[in-house]
Amino acid sequence: MSHAKPQLKPGVATRRDGRVEVDTAWQPVGVTAQFLENAATYHARYFQNGYWKYLVGRGLDAIDQPRAARLDVLDIGSGSGNSVFAALELLPNARVIANDISPQLLQILLGIQDTIPALTGRLDAYCFDLAKDFFADACFDLAIGGSILHHMLDPAAALRNVAKWLRPGGKILLFEPLEIGAHMMAAIYLSLIDALSQCPDLDPRLLPFFKAMCHDYEARFGIPRVKPWTEHLDDKWLFHPAYLRDMAASIGLTLHSITPTTDDPTHLFQNAVRGTLSVAGLGDMPTPDQLWDTLAAFDAGINASLKHRFAPEGIIVLAKP
Repeated sequence: MSHAKPQLKPGVATRRDGRVEVDTAWQPVGVTAQFLENAATYHARYFQNGYWKYLVGRGLDAIDQPRAARLDVLDIGSGSGNSVFAALELLPNARVIANDISPQLLQILLGIQDTIPALTGRLDAYCFDLAKDFFADACFDLAIGGSILHHMLDPAAALRNVAKWLRPGGKILLFEPLEIGAHMMAAIYLSLIDALSQCPDLDPRLLPFFKAMCHDYEARFGIPRVKPWTEHLDDKWLFHPAYLRDMAASIGLTLHSITPTTDDPTHLFQNAVRGTLSVAGLGDMPTPDQLWDTLAAFDAGINASLKHRFAPEGIIVLAKP
């Protein structure tokens, strides 16, 4: 199998940092410490390759992508490689180009590749800002963004370039938080705060955490439009189907589909809260039965088809005609 490296736009140049190709114009302006000098800590906290293999697999199913196809894949906001390694495993004949604004995270990613001999020659990494028109047009068959778009101050600006780099018929898979589901989760957290406020021996971290989750949602509700506090947020946006349709049309794409990240909604809300606690480092915190009874009541009281609309996270597919 032989894939040519993607060509860069005229005028774009890179320098080598180890094995990472870094845009010569790249500067760490606006890149927080968690992605630079604290990259190893970020990797240890968020690298979940097994889970991402499941998510990317669901995304490929959503577009009926033949797994044996010989594809050129661009992974945007790759970090240390969650969606990259999932794509390489699920698409054994694909070549993947990883992108991130952190050369440190990309170095970690390539270090992992070195431990997997079968991936030799199938992965390259480029450090640059997606707001820059970096690659030549029509280089890629598929683009994947694993939890990246909601961190970006101007989502459309980044995807406008990705759309240029796609070949006709190409797709973009995005794994992002959904606004309709966020409204449901905010209501659930408010219900949990009320139900547990008089609970004896409650871990003192629990209610402040639930209140913080409510504040986080409140800060992000509404069509992606910069608010006074937006640039100071790490998680900036929640995505609504109407916005996604309009945004896709503005950059020459169409909204193909939105699919929940889970294929079994039976315990959707219980699993969402459990996962959020785990990511926050509170997964081992003692929790009262009343918490899970309240969540079980939400799960039992809403049918499966409505849960698909209330999913807090989804797989968004944008397509290039």
